[in-house]
Amino acid sequence: MGCTSGCVKCFLNTLNTLNALSGLSLIAIATIALSKAPLAYIVFLYGLGGIIFVSAILGCCGICQENVCMTATYGFLLLAQLIISLLGIFGFKFSETYIEKYAADEVQMKWNQELVEPGAMDIYQSVYECCGRDSPDDYVAIGRQTLPSSCYPQADTQKPHYLAGCVQKSSQNFVALFSYAHDTNWIAVGITALMVIAAFYLVGRFRKQRIRYNY
Repeated sequence: MGCTSGCVKCFLNTLNTLNALSGLSLIAIATIALSKAPLAYIVFLYGLGGIIFVSAILGCCGICQENVCMTATYGFLLLAQLIISLLGIFGFKFSETYIEKYAADEVQMKWNQELVEPGAMDIYQSVYECCGRDSPDDYVAIGRQTLPSSCYPQADTQKPHYLAGCVQKSSQNFVALFSYAHDTNWIAVGITALMVIAAFYLVGRFRKQRIRYNY
């Protein structure tokens, strides 16, 4: 194996490590948002993150063993991964309006539950540091004499209560979450494009080496 091929192998394995971390970050984002965000976004993030991570592991094995078949499979997985990433960025454009509407609908469902089961909003109010559906005044409007403890930092009623409603805070949280995921996809596209080129270069080198050894 020549010096150039050796450098490409080291370069590609370094990118494999970064690619694996990128895949794990997408899986982590999907896991954090599980049951809190649109199913289509969750499935997309899990699928893309899984392909990225598995292809990185397969690539490391194929490159280290200088296996033509494994490295070629790895190269085609990278190509598919690149296409999926580009579709995610250009084909299925990130929609803040859709995310905000989903968040508002989820909070409305919890608020409807709160009307018949006091305490249903507690988890949202604690996680998003908010109070009420649109504002703390929502509790006054339904005849509650006091605000729930989840409307206060660390449930300490001696402190000032949260002023923002949960629709606003949850929408902001979801938009920030998926904006980060969208930015991460751009990183994945750049890394993957380089890896596709390097992978097929090594496939050619491995094949030539195998033919040379057979003779």
